[in-house]
Amino acid sequence: TFGVNYGLNTMRLNGWHITYWTIGLILLAVMLLLASSPWNADSIKIAIRSTGRSSLFLFSIAVTASSVYYFWNAPFSKWVLQNRRYIGVSFAASHFIHLGLIALVSIVFPEPFLEDQARSQWIFGGIGYVFVALMALTSSDKAQHWLGIKNWKKLHLIGVYYLWFVFFMTYVKHTKIDPSFYAPFLVFTVAVLSLRLIKHFKVR
Repeated sequence: TFGVNYGLNTMRLNGWHITYWTIGLILLAVMLLLASSPWNADSIKIAIRSTGRSSLFLFSIAVTASSVYYFWNAPFSKWVLQNRRYIGVSFAASHFIHLGLIALVSIVFPEPFLEDQARSQWIFGGIGYVFVALMALTSSDKAQHWLGIKNWKKLHLIGVYYLWFVFFMTYVKHTKIDPSFYAPFLVFTVAVLSLRLIKHFKVR
């Protein structure tokens, strides 16, 4: 038993290794997807939607880590809580890969992709990326000390709820187009916020 437990503990990813592996796996998945599909706008759009879902998944894990640990005190939830900073940075990396794909389709196959995007989407999404960048850049003890704990918490709190709203509105839009596929993602997004709020009010 000791040998098995020791092996699991040594094999378990921690810290920046989580981020490195996540980035590598997402990039590999994107390259395989594009390599196995015709080179056109639709293939890149599939990759865009896929990285959007990976971003939602990583974002959800990071922002509900303390809530999950509060309601389910187990080794896995403890591991997630201890590593949520690196999972959060993994989310930022996933979302910037997502942005890179948007830039790619905008340059290589600009029409009709650009025609389909409202100006408000670029502004709304652009602000979201500012928050993603700021939150990623301040995900360190030095940055927290430099900002001050109150300012750091304010930045990350506003950023989390703004980004949640971006995901929510994105999946509201997609659900209107394809309810059978996207409705579960919309429900999942709502559940993420609900879990945070339930824990917050229960603690208070």
